[in-house]
Amino acid sequence: MAGVAVVTDSTADLPRDLVEDLGIRVVPLSVSFGTETFISGITIDPATFYGRLARESQLPTTSQPAPAWFEEAYGDCVDDGVEAVVSVHCSGALSGTVSLARDRAGQVDLPIEVVDSRLVGGSLGLVVLAGHRVAQRGGSVDEVLAAVRRARDEVLSLVVVDTLDYLKRGGRLTGAQALVGRALQVKPVLHLTEGRVEVRERTRTWSRAIDRIATIAEETAAGRPVDVVVAHAVAPERATEVWAALEQRVELAERLETLMGPVVGTHVGPGAVGIAVAPAEATPGA
Repeated sequence: MAGVAVVTDSTADLPRDLVEDLGIRVVPLSVSFGTETFISGITIDPATFYGRLARESQLPTTSQPAPAWFEEAYGDCVDDGVEAVVSVHCSGALSGTVSLARDRAGQVDLPIEVVDSRLVGGSLGLVVLAGHRVAQRGGSVDEVLAAVRRARDEVLSLVVVDTLDYLKRGGRLTGAQALVGRALQVKPVLHLTEGRVEVRERTRTWSRAIDRIATIAEETAAGRPVDVVVAHAVAPERATEVWAALEQRVELAERLETLMGPVVGTHVGPGAVGIAVAPAEATPGA
């Protein structure tokens, strides 16, 4: 195998069958319940994770990948004879994963470009797919990087959560924001800005929240076909409602539905649903 390989991490929440079909290497993060540590997507799957999350009184913690996982992923790329690697990871403002990737990349005798996506979840997944598609067509490192950066800069990422408590307790949101959200009994619409999670809007009900994210998606699309990921934390009914709202507002090019994995789920909590939207021209198909 020659050409460019794309590597990412498990916070991209790409379905396992899709990852295996495309041959994308995914470096897993970990989640711990007390003294028990599980490797996301390997020793714990989303369904098992959410079942345990519902039973536990203490919020689990999340950890960046073990260095050995990067060594294995990059080593596999060397063994496969690729010319270079583009390694695209979750926001450096939320995790040390991208810093670890840069450190391990320096230990490998292979050109590796590490990209801080400033994203997480489905939006990271769309960016990874954009880079992979260009790589599969024989694109150069510069072309793959350009596709990744364009998708990163154009993707919209929104999440609606039942409560801000998980983000507050996980240290991904300020206590003041969480307090306001709880006091007003709202369904917050969150977005990523400069790689950090912020409250974009506060809505009173789920139906209003879904209407708002569909409206914002329509504004982002600006009449263009869009690729969309709908991700949920064991909330398939809400995901169905989101798809229905989007179908009325935007022209869907590619669509992908996925479960939020254990790492993202730790911070948003059960019942959350999110969308990632990017112009189809920014995530060119194979």
